Amino acid sequence: MSDKSRKSGGRKGRGDAAADDWMDDQKSARFHARSHHRKISASTSRSKGATPLERTEANSTVIEVFPQLCRVRLDQDSSERLCSYRRAQVYEHGLGGEGTRERSPVAVGDRVKVSSSNPQSGVVEGVARRENQLIRPAPGRERDENSGIQPVHVVAANIQDLVIVASTRNPDFSPGLIDRFLVAAQLAGIRPTLCVSKIDLFERGQKPWDVYRELGIPVFEISSKSIDGIEALSSQLVGRKVVFCGHSGVGKTSLLRVLTGREIGRVGEVSDATGKGRHTTTSAVLLHAPGNSLWIDTPGMRAFGLIGVKPEVLQQYFPELEAAACADKPCSHGSKEESPGCAARGFPRYDSFARIRQSLIEGES
Repeated sequence: MSDKSRKSGGRKGRGDAAADDWMDDQKSARFHARSHHRKISASTSRSKGATPLERTEANSTVIEVFPQLCRVRLDQDSSERLCSYRRAQVYEHGLGGEGTRERSPVAVGDRVKVSSSNPQSGVVEGVARRENQLIRPAPGRERDENSGIQPVHVVAANIQDLVIVASTRNPDFSPGLIDRFLVAAQLAGIRPTLCVSKIDLFERGQKPWDVYRELGIPVFEISSKSIDGIEALSSQLVGRKVVFCGHSGVGKTSLLRVLTGREIGRVGEVSDATGKGRHTTTSAVLLHAPGNSLWIDTPGMRAFGLIGVKPEVLQQYFPELEAAACADKPCSHGSKEESPGCAARGFPRYDSFARIRQSLIEGES
């Protein structure tokens, strides 16, 4: 791709660099929400007529998504194209069941068929059915009151591993977000790994991430500055399709720089005022990595809502709670009024479970 084309894609696609990604920018969100409301009935009926490609028909992989555009990498020669797409002409995946709709019809990691008009650009003609996807409610996009449709953000598609990056400090370790990612990974059949960054900042004391080791989840303590733990993490991910997620400022991009051995993105600092990271990655991007690996860097996420999980079945995604020896069977692990004989309330992840369950009951996902 030429510098001119790449810059054009950046101007159209990246929006406000202070936002998590282009759809989280408030101006973009309002514009696309109005457009979405006007077109929803017509485009939904048209999209249902589009059929998914067979995976053998695809000739490219989506590596970055912008409004009405995406950047793809061609299988034939690994060259890149900035491509247009039309929702009416590509397959809608029907995520989250009735009442949901993807905010964009393509996602990073999608396998697509592209026709090229010149060495720099092309058109997406179809999308192959996905093996899986990591999804959440689109940030800042409430359910449409008239249609009842909930916009959905596909963080990444066709992935094998989710690496949840959480820092020891700056920002502080956040088990609530980790547990939400773990629920979403189980729902999608994705292998989770916890990467605890900035281990050089950890002071003596109990490690709150040890609970995840006890659950059998691989946990790696790493420092991008001293390179501690990097080799062990890399050996687990080589040859895999991996998405890296976490709060802003936890060091995802710094980690990927070390893992890939090349410059990517911009590395920022944590704001003293908020304790949260300054946003340096403004859209998800797929990177070619060692050993034919495909690793996806994502923007920092302030929150991660769940789609397709009912409060009454949430405990299935917390195996230690599911196995608790409660007096009542089955037990909802709710309040003392709901479940007076509940034995799960002393478990390390119970508070996180209770907060997520209450948000699902209140319809906040």
